[in-house]
Amino acid sequence: MKILVINGSPKGEKSNTYQLTTAFLDGLRSAVGEEVMTEVLSLKQLQVKPCLGCFSCWNKTPGQCCIRDDMQTVLEKQLWADLILWSFPLYYFSVPGSLKTLIDRQLPMVLPFMNDAESGGHPSRYDMSGKRHVVISTCGFHTAKGNYDGVTAMFDHMLGKGQYTTIFCGQGELFRVPELRQRTAEYLDAVKRAGEEFAHNGITAQTRSLLEQPLYPREVFERMADASWGIDSDSGEKPDETYIFTKQMAALYRKESFSGKEIVLEMFYTDADKRYQIILQQQGCQILTDHFRPFTTRIETPYTVWKAIASGEISGQDALAQQKYRVQGDFNLMIHWDDYFGADGVDETKVPDNAGKTNMNILLLPWIVFWVAAAINPFYGALISILTCVLVPLIYYKNRKTIYDTISGAAVTALSSLILLDINIRFVIPLAYLCFGLMWLISCG
Repeated sequence: MKILVINGSPKGEKSNTYQLTTAFLDGLRSAVGEEVMTEVLSLKQLQVKPCLGCFSCWNKTPGQCCIRDDMQTVLEKQLWADLILWSFPLYYFSVPGSLKTLIDRQLPMVLPFMNDAESGGHPSRYDMSGKRHVVISTCGFHTAKGNYDGVTAMFDHMLGKGQYTTIFCGQGELFRVPELRQRTAEYLDAVKRAGEEFAHNGITAQTRSLLEQPLYPREVFERMADASWGIDSDSGEKPDETYIFTKQMAALYRKESFSGKEIVLEMFYTDADKRYQIILQQQGCQILTDHFRPFTTRIETPYTVWKAIASGEISGQDALAQQKYRVQGDFNLMIHWDDYFGADGVDETKVPDNAGKTNMNILLLPWIVFWVAAAINPFYGALISILTCVLVPLIYYKNRKTIYDTISGAAVTALSSLILLDINIRFVIPLAYLCFGLMWLISCG
């Protein structure tokens, strides 16, 4: 299979849309049994001048444009390809100007004579019947619906209505935000699946449903989008980077998680000496930069550490265990952090409830088995406890394993080994309670 990618973004490979294109190609390649040759033409690197409207390619030099630039290469690659993948961002409800110029310059590929299409048109100069087309695009609106009418109208005329596949994604600017990588990665996985399915019988309705699902609810997206510009909406001035980051984090607040009691989350960035409060309320949240209230929960952290946690570079649990940040006040907010600031918009019927979360039941399982079984029969109880520690990791395919899961398994195995070495159980059981208590105390900072 020969694939031609026409990257119409002025940002080239740094384009948000190109991330979707890459995921689609990864899925396609993994599903195709034959060798796949891929050619990428980035309009950013090509010289394609505007069409002169002289019609020389029709009546003077049929099939040949009088302009000598890179467009001849583009036309040759289109004839070479089995699949043409059009990748571009939405620019003012249409394609970027450079891509529109390229589309205009395709005139040599058609004949001057009229065909019998309802709206008129011209027949192709070449046999293009076996070629497939995919159109992938992102936009900066909260949804793709209603914003691609101009694009689909143009491609319907150019390729034929129903003769191409589309993946249109709203909220495209979020793909460049590292702190939202968990949610955007889920969408890219769906795009990859679409590529796999396209290689066979086409994108299924289930995958199509995932692709049409917004990354975040409209209200949340628009708050994050407004905050991302780094300009204060009232003063028009550029605020401190830590404030912009805090505002974006607050935009993720899920007010449906409100427990009935107002929460004052205080963020103190120790390396920047900046302090903010996020007030979590039933109707939403607000940020205070002064006139602070007594906090419910206070997080003391270097700004660089919290950004790394937010972007998924390091685990929040691991960072806490390594004392990279401190928590004061009510720790309950930290335990339910994903409930308050988690990635909304995910179809929960298709994503395991515990995906990406620590499961306390799994964490406690080795300890409970040890305390109960060892008390009944020390020898066999110790063996059962060790076996439990061996089997528990098999459950982690649906849960995120943390440092405390590892510590629990190692500690219970060590305590069980002490019993097998004939250490008195009256000493080992209290030691187990002490070890568990120390681990819990450390986790609370």
